[in-house]
Amino acid sequence: MAVPFLSPGQTNAAVPRMKKLLVHELLALGLHAIAQNIAIKTHTYGPTAVEGVRKFQHAKHLHVDGFVGKDTWGALGVHEPVTNPTPVVPPEEGHDGGQVVVLAGANKPGQPITAMTRNFVAKMAHHIGKPIKITTGTNHDKFTKDGNISDHFSGHAADIGMFTNAGTNDGPVGDKIMKAACLLAGDSKQGASNKAHTGGLFNFTHGNQRIQCIWKTDQGGNHHDHVHVGVRPA
Repeated sequence: MAVPFLSPGQTNAAVPRMKKLLVHELLALGLHAIAQNIAIKTHTYGPTAVEGVRKFQHAKHLHVDGFVGKDTWGALGVHEPVTNPTPVVPPEEGHDGGQVVVLAGANKPGQPITAMTRNFVAKMAHHIGKPIKITTGTNHDKFTKDGNISDHFSGHAADIGMFTNAGTNDGPVGDKIMKAACLLAGDSKQGASNKAHTGGLFNFTHGNQRIQCIWKTDQGGNHHDHVHVGVRPA
């Protein structure tokens, strides 16, 4: 028997097996938050699982790239031959002078996030003085855990994963990114600082845009390991 080389965004019958092993390992490492949000039964290697693989690779001192090849399969306890069919995978996309990087697998093929959303994140990156990597764009479930249609579905939202952006769950990197989002949404410096520190789900109307910023909360799903920014016409 053999297992395939898996790339972010790829759909393959082996993905559920990989996810099941990954969740077991993540729980053993104490990474419960991300493990509990990985949809094991789906055949698509989506952004949450990719983030989980990156954290697993980091913990096991493997090359951190989100790809599941021989070394990562082996660390998951699978020592079968690994086939490499050279799958077609969307590359990472750099935008706005490199200030925004949309990771491979963050979007569904042919369904990019809107320019409005990407430009807002670029302003956030400029504000904090470093590039921001978008870990989830349109490659997301249509509905939130509360049953509402997600802004991701229409390309009007971006998730900024902490691990990929050199941060930690509920940590200072996320606070800085959340504060920038709230400021650009029209909040005061003190208000933005308070919201970033305490966390929560906040809606703003600024100019001709409706902006939603989520961090450090379980409203609408786990938002402890990423900052969510939704931007759509008001």
